[in-house]
Amino acid sequence: MSLAATPAPSEPAGPARVVVARQPIVDLDGQVVGFELLYRPTEPDAPAISGEQMTAQVVLSTLSIGVEQLVGDKIIFCNAERGVLTGDTPVTLPPPRTVIEVLETVAIDEEMLAGCRELIERGFQLALDDFVWVDGAERLLELASIVKIDLLATTREDAADLVKKCKAYDVLLVAEKVETDEDIAWAREIGFDLFQGYGIERPHLVHGHTIAPSSLARVQLALAMLVEDVDFDAIEETLRHEPGLVVQVLQMASIGADQGLRRKVRTVREALVLLGSVRIRQWVALTILSAQPGQSTDGIAVALSRARMCELLARRRTMASPDFAFTAGLLSSLDLMLGMPLEDLDVTLALDVELKAAAFRREGEVGALVEEVVSYQEALQHGDNSLRSPELDAVAAVSFAWAMPYVTALDQAG
Repeated sequence: MSLAATPAPSEPAGPARVVVARQPIVDLDGQVVGFELLYRPTEPDAPAISGEQMTAQVVLSTLSIGVEQLVGDKIIFCNAERGVLTGDTPVTLPPPRTVIEVLETVAIDEEMLAGCRELIERGFQLALDDFVWVDGAERLLELASIVKIDLLATTREDAADLVKKCKAYDVLLVAEKVETDEDIAWAREIGFDLFQGYGIERPHLVHGHTIAPSSLARVQLALAMLVEDVDFDAIEETLRHEPGLVVQVLQMASIGADQGLRRKVRTVREALVLLGSVRIRQWVALTILSAQPGQSTDGIAVALSRARMCELLARRRTMASPDFAFTAGLLSSLDLMLGMPLEDLDVTLALDVELKAAAFRREGEVGALVEEVVSYQEALQHGDNSLRSPELDAVAAVSFAWAMPYVTALDQAG
């Protein structure tokens, strides 16, 4: 196959839409303190999924849209089925900024309580959602920081009684489903601290796009997780073929695990090292659980060839970081696969400043290299040979040969 045969996508390579609903929670002064993130299907006729899958979709969609883009500097409230509490369904959001909402349907037992304690040790807060007094409620109240009482599902007499009982514990009380100003005034009067419901604001849908991971990538990541010592080399190699997963990993690592601080992450390897084996295992579990469909491979072929060209040229020209050049080259192709302008991606993606400058604005030494490779690819796609050179032709051939076995495997898997 000739160099000019590198696929030239005529349309975006099948980006997957992601949707998260967010509803604000406000304090006594009406100031937003956090947002509850809620699952919403991307299509009206989408098949029903389990609660565990809903959590996985919400978390991964949040990483794809970007935590800062979705909630700014506010607290995240995230619903949790039993699997989240027992560790079967991980939550890879930043612990200091995340409240895990324990649903009222989850049975209270030793396994569940032990999981709650572990989440708290990791830095998460617990909220008791749609709280009613049941056997074992005291054990949960001793662990929780927040209690949410549904005013639509509870009479005012019962709600006032619950408030009195909960005041004996060190918890904040949220009045859920407040519908009117009168509801809010009454809830304030009897001792609620926070408020959520249509009387404040209806859930607002936030839309985004992601590049769905392939079935092949899920299998490869699952196999990498089977060994006792996580093989970062194997995971890195898989991620190098999956632009959508690269974005998630970079954003997850840059947010920080401990204090939610912004960290400088410029390569896939740096992200993996910063995240560590535990969080990588959690993220892989979510990725497998999300079970999103794959996408067209035309854009993937262009993206992988471009990234590999940037890496090889950086190495040949003894530039500082071939890995950085690879990542920048990969991200520079997101506009092809997501159908979004690079300017919009530059604003919305919470990535390292230098990485975005190189990938999206073509600034700096690596940015100039990315621009050279992009111009070379585009010229060939239009039958223009004016930018060809022995060096670029040789590197392009090697890069295309490196990318095509993976692209072929994706086509066969689809």
